[in-house]
Amino acid sequence: MKQTIKKGLKLILLMLLMFFSFSLLSPGAEMPDHKFMVTANGSLFFSSAASYRQIYGQAVFMPEIKITRLVYRNISVWGGFGWIAKKGLIEEVNEPAQIRQTMLSIGAGSVYRLNGKLQLRAEAGLTFNSFKEEALEETLKGSGLGWKIGANLDYFVWKKVFATLSASFSQAGDEVETGKVKLGGFLLGVGLGFAF
Repeated sequence: MKQTIKKGLKLILLMLLMFFSFSLLSPGAEMPDHKFMVTANGSLFFSSAASYRQIYGQAVFMPEIKITRLVYRNISVWGGFGWIAKKGLIEEVNEPAQIRQTMLSIGAGSVYRLNGKLQLRAEAGLTFNSFKEEALEETLKGSGLGWKIGANLDYFVWKKVFATLSASFSQAGDEVETGKVKLGGFLLGVGLGFAF
């Protein structure tokens, strides 16, 4: 787990350096005309764990809220929160299962206005993923710190309102009584945002 976090931190630092360098080297890039963005997404979560996908399905719905703040030129900081509540089935024994997950993420990134309507946000940061699973008359809990990278493509329908497409990948894990648990995965979402 410590090795995974070290690798993730190196990747995040490298991405942040690239974001910052690109922002400094492209002074002609159009600056967004807002400082804050708030988005609400409906995302599909594709878990990295095969056992998770077998019990709860290949894709699980996850609502997500994110706040982004421009701090210097195109450089931004952001925070996001997502949650899952899903019922599943352990087919081998025909027993129901239920999982609740939360994903709290923070990080930095870059925001680029591509034209009058389109904006791109690239992000990297840390994620803290936790879960509580009830199955076979037992409750299993765990949490892990890891990393997350992602991108959002925003289309402004009005001056302050935009539709967004998002894609991200996170990696986190924990070791519980039953062994190692993968808590990350791929997220693909659509949503609505407000800029001010």
